[in-house]
Amino acid sequence: FVPSIRNIFGFIGASAAVMLIFILPSAFYLRLVKKESMKSMQKIGALMFLILGFAVMFVCMTLIIYDWIVNSMKDQGH
Repeated sequence: FVPSIRNIFGFIGASAAVMLIFILPSAFYLRLVKKESMKSMQKIGALMFLILGFAVMFVCMTLIIYDWIVNSMKDQGH
């Protein structure tokens, strides 16, 4: 069903890289550091980093799926 393993590695790589770089560290910081309030600069920064991570993941996944659609249409001659 998959024309190239490159597509699968791209999809998994985009999601795993964003999770490891953006989402997990900031989520762990927000969850584990209890002595600071949510209004502290560190927690606000971690929350912004978490939101940025989800935005980057959404954009990456959208572009990968768009590339799949465009390439499949080229293969069909459209």
